[in-house]
Amino acid sequence: MDKQNKAALYALAGGIIWSFSGLFSRMVSWNSFTLVALRALVAAVILGLSRGSFRIRPNKGLWLCGLGISMTSLLYMTALHFTSTANAVVLQYTASVFVILYLFLVKRQKPLKSEVIATFFVILGVCLCFSGGLSGGTLLGNLLGLLSGMTYAVVFLTTRYAGNDPVDSVYFGTLLSCLMAVAVPFDPGFAVTLRDLSIMLGLGCSLGLGYLFFSLGMRYGLSPVRSCIISNAEPVLNPIWVFLILGEHPGVMNVVGAAVVLAAITVQSVYEARRAKNRG
Repeated sequence: MDKQNKAALYALAGGIIWSFSGLFSRMVSWNSFTLVALRALVAAVILGLSRGSFRIRPNKGLWLCGLGISMTSLLYMTALHFTSTANAVVLQYTASVFVILYLFLVKRQKPLKSEVIATFFVILGVCLCFSGGLSGGTLLGNLLGLLSGMTYAVVFLTTRYAGNDPVDSVYFGTLLSCLMAVAVPFDPGFAVTLRDLSIMLGLGCSLGLGYLFFSLGMRYGLSPVRSCIISNAEPVLNPIWVFLILGEHPGVMNVVGAAVVLAAITVQSVYEARRAKNRG
């Protein structure tokens, strides 16, 4: 298996593991600060062990990526209080559009034609999954969801900033998220039970392992646009786990949307792998 295919598989694995976060989040009544902080504590342990060290010296790139990670988590979790899950997910996964626009307008880096086409079909698939549109949410909730898409784009753009190791970048992001634990005592819904602790462990493992595989994909040279496209497996798999565990039916359009996204990811990855092989 060549380097790019291995990188794509790592990123896909990250998206799949992330998709379990939505299921666990639905099972607790904690506020957004508690959810972000406690799952980050578990994730930081996982990433610290994978690095072989819990020490880190932050630089500008690590600060940018770390702030992108922590703000994306907080904005998304907060948006859920003001708008529907469908709205929040659709708006967060506009990240690939922001990545392409930034690279094109600021860095003068023209995206691959296959990336643009794949991004279009990924957005189409996500919208089909949540075909109720952007109704049922407040303006504030939808704006927070859109902002989470912008900060999520920052994560993809800065993970390999100035030669930083991607694992270091996401590790620092989880450390910053841990700081939100100061708000836990003020969460009226917070409870320390075996059930809640188990859910917190699941949330943390989903976040930590997801970021670990995602960062390994970036370490192997996956482009910001392509990694963003592939990680879109998360929002279409999320409702499938909810259906299997909680019994909520995803609906026909969700199945169709999932098929569109996975097909776009697969076709784009195979196409670029063959192009790279032919060039070699």
